[in-house]
Amino acid sequence: MEVSAQNLTTLFTGFDMIFQKGFEAAPSYYEKICSIVPSSTSQTIYPWLGRTTGFREWVGDRVMQTLEAHTYTIVNKTFEDTISLERERIEDDQYGVYAPAVELLGWDAKTHPDQLVFGMMKAAVTGAPVTIGKITVPVPTCYDGLNLYAAAHPAGLAGEASSSATYSNVNSTGTGAWWFLVDGARPIKPFIFQKRREYAVSRMNTVTDEAVFSQRLFRYGVDVRCNAGVGLWQLTYAANTDLSNPANYGAAVAALRSIKSDAGVPFGAWNGPPTTRFLVVPPSLEEVARQLLHATFGAGTTGGAGAISTIPMANIYLNDATLIVSEWLS
Repeated sequence: MEVSAQNLTTLFTGFDMIFQKGFEAAPSYYEKICSIVPSSTSQTIYPWLGRTTGFREWVGDRVMQTLEAHTYTIVNKTFEDTISLERERIEDDQYGVYAPAVELLGWDAKTHPDQLVFGMMKAAVTGAPVTIGKITVPVPTCYDGLNLYAAAHPAGLAGEASSSATYSNVNSTGTGAWWFLVDGARPIKPFIFQKRREYAVSRMNTVTDEAVFSQRLFRYGVDVRCNAGVGLWQLTYAANTDLSNPANYGAAVAALRSIKSDAGVPFGAWNGPPTTRFLVVPPSLEEVARQLLHATFGAGTTGGAGAISTIPMANIYLNDATLIVSEWLS
């Protein structure tokens, strides 16, 4: 192919379509469990995270509920993913070899938010930054200054000692792989994905480009300014207990539902439809998670000593939540 401006424009326009194909095909879950928040500066402060209030019977004057001021901040970061294309391959009509790489760029762009969010969940339970490829995800802290998953998150109205309490959203008594409950029903979700600039394709596809002159390379890449952070810790729970025992799943749900707001009323987690409740697991727990949520029957026992037989019992957690299997938790 002649390396002309018109031919290069046509070629790279085709690459844009291939990129979009990869973007649309990739599985992604972050939009189900994250509040998507636009950002207009290098960082965004979330003063509305944290202390919640509650209704009271209006007797006499209004009572101003004292709220604690929080300055939870998410700082935007810039990420990029770029490939190079040899001039000789384009001249020799071998540019088709780059189509899978361009499609993979689209796939990477679609799954990048999942990489940040699920990497953050993994870092929270391991207590150390997690490196995934070329990205290091730090241990996330909440607006209360504690780890996302902590045994004693404070709750209670500021200045009212009688209302102070703590709640746990983690069970670390097991020895198995970590699994998570995530409630995505509310407008404010347990995680935040913050966008300063959308994912955008950039291309250096002119013969006068410096890299073409010195290295005979055209370039095609995507970049974004964004970051992930913690929303409401009250809507997610982590455990490393044996998920093959349904009682452990039930205990985690009960613990999540027991969390109360600062006003002392139930927070209301896990009350939405199953499509907004998520069991999130690494690939190593996919089989047991599918059995837990999708098997019609489980195993049970009946009879006295010496006369025990196995009988099918209805699975009380059938379709209780939507399963998400994330490789970023491995």
